[in-house]
Amino acid sequence: MKSKLQIVAAALCAAALLTACGGGTDKTPVTAVVVQPAYKVTETLVGTGTVAEAGDLVTTHRVGYLYDSTKADFKGAKVESTVDSGKPAAPFTLGVGNVSTGWDQTIIGMKVGGKRTAILPANLAYGSLSRDAVTANGITYPAIPANSPMVFDFELVDVTKGIIPVVVPPPTTLTSVDLVIGSGTAAAAGKSLSVYYTLYLYDGTKPNLRGNKIDSNVGGTAFDLVLGTSNVIQGWHQGLVGMMAGGTRTLTIPPSLGYGSVAQTNIPANSTLIFDIQLISVK
Repeated sequence: MKSKLQIVAAALCAAALLTACGGGTDKTPVTAVVVQPAYKVTETLVGTGTVAEAGDLVTTHRVGYLYDSTKADFKGAKVESTVDSGKPAAPFTLGVGNVSTGWDQTIIGMKVGGKRTAILPANLAYGSLSRDAVTANGITYPAIPANSPMVFDFELVDVTKGIIPVVVPPPTTLTSVDLVIGSGTAAAAGKSLSVYYTLYLYDGTKPNLRGNKIDSNVGGTAFDLVLGTSNVIQGWHQGLVGMMAGGTRTLTIPPSLGYGSVAQTNIPANSTLIFDIQLISVK
């Protein structure tokens, strides 16, 4: 976890990279730029127990992998696992900054017995911290380089309800959680989509982070749009990519990808928005 990682200096250019570093004449160290994926959560199993809320003491199993864009599930080398040890991780208080921001965001709203898989860019995982290879329970886990995006499998084992409520700050980047994975053609720029949606204002004091319900067309006429060109907020154009018909996705959209500083009817300026979206068709 964070406390076990150590800050390391940027690596010097290796001999094989001398050309990229200036043909061998410029000795200035070069730090490789790591392409970071978008934060994404997939609910692989919905639990049936107590819901985890900010301020609760939670116990989890977790398995961490280095992000690998070439893999279908994006899971590269496994670098940590409580499942291998057979013992859950030490409990921590949710939403107070004791663990990485990505862990807090992923686990809030889970039910005991549930499982989620999260893709975390480095700023939501271990950031600029690194860790050497370690051996535990007879298993050697590879090193975690600085600025590594990660993939984590979480299982919520237990929840002890907190006494003091905690306000969860809204995310500053677009986040998406796939509750149901659809099938068929994936949504992409230029495709015509039909969707049902429900819009809520973000409220960090609520267990599910949903404040006032602002709008919904569920039970009525589906909303049609062309991804990438229709006059909808950028959070939709970015957040609906990859959905398939029959899928359900929750988008949490920061003001910069929503309505920004311009107030709308029932939507204050600089509001973070939560959309529950069901994709009906892709053409």
